[in-house]
Amino acid sequence: MSFKKTFTKYLFGFTIFLLIVNIVIEFVAKPGKSSKGGNSSIRELTTHQIDSIFVDVLDQYGIESRWISTKPIKVKDEDSIKKQFTVYLPADLPIPLIIRDVNKVIENDITGFVSEEKKIFGTTEIRIYTNELLKLKATLISDPQTIRERNNLTFIINDAVELSTSNFSQFLSLPYPLCITIVPSDASITLADTLKKYSKEYILVLNNQMTEKKYKLEDRDQKTLLRNSIDNIIKNFRDSKLITVDETSKLYNSVVYNFVRDEFKKKKIELIPLSQFIFLNANNDNELISKFKFHCMDGSSGKQKTFLISYDNFLKIRPELELFKKKGHKILPISQVTS
Repeated sequence: MSFKKTFTKYLFGFTIFLLIVNIVIEFVAKPGKSSKGGNSSIRELTTHQIDSIFVDVLDQYGIESRWISTKPIKVKDEDSIKKQFTVYLPADLPIPLIIRDVNKVIENDITGFVSEEKKIFGTTEIRIYTNELLKLKATLISDPQTIRERNNLTFIINDAVELSTSNFSQFLSLPYPLCITIVPSDASITLADTLKKYSKEYILVLNNQMTEKKYKLEDRDQKTLLRNSIDNIIKNFRDSKLITVDETSKLYNSVVYNFVRDEFKKKKIELIPLSQFIFLNANNDNELISKFKFHCMDGSSGKQKTFLISYDNFLKIRPELELFKKKGHKILPISQVTS
């Protein structure tokens, strides 16, 4: 009886052991599901999926389908790939950027992939392997005749002088050739000089905030005083890229405006109405971004788009700006627009 009980216990224990082994084998054999900790088995992408990733990256850089071609190939000792890509790229687009972005996407999805880059007679060939199988072969050709027709974007920050010290420092450190608006005053002279060190520019705005006597342009002033104010504005703000006028200001709607405009013109300076720029503002963030995207893609009113925008709104559109920049849109300083 005792032997029978002992045998039953061993048999039960052995059964439990086999059950545990079976569970472990099934767990190891099945692909792991994503977890919050990120410790999951990572699937191997198919040739078709890698092709799609490659074409998607090209699209992000504004590469048109007519610049991409494929041809059937047979690579010795390789049966995992049936075609090769040939892509003509604009000369201003560095090929390493394409390779970098393709690699970024793939390394997030699979392990054990290898990317090769070879330069052959001025062209670049890339090959991508996963688990030693060739999954992508592409020839990239930098071609001066391949041009991305895109818009030029310029940004004028209309409230930079009102920013806090920390926000203004942040503005100065932004890696874009931005411009700000300045109203003529003695305090503005120092601010204008600061901008040079950070590759930022400014334009002058003639409006109702011009309160200092040496810069004021009022209808009750005699012509001599008006000329003196004009001379002071020009002399103290020589680096201004434009002089603009607010059409809602007293100056613009005064009897002396034509005289002031003509005096500037004698000095070969054109007064530009602020309405000439695209005032980018909206009731909410979605509307703001939608308006920005519309103007960036619009080609009906010329290639140059000059935006008048607040600093806060500029930060909101910045992610979209980076996407347009990637597609080939250029961000130009105001000085290049007016030169």
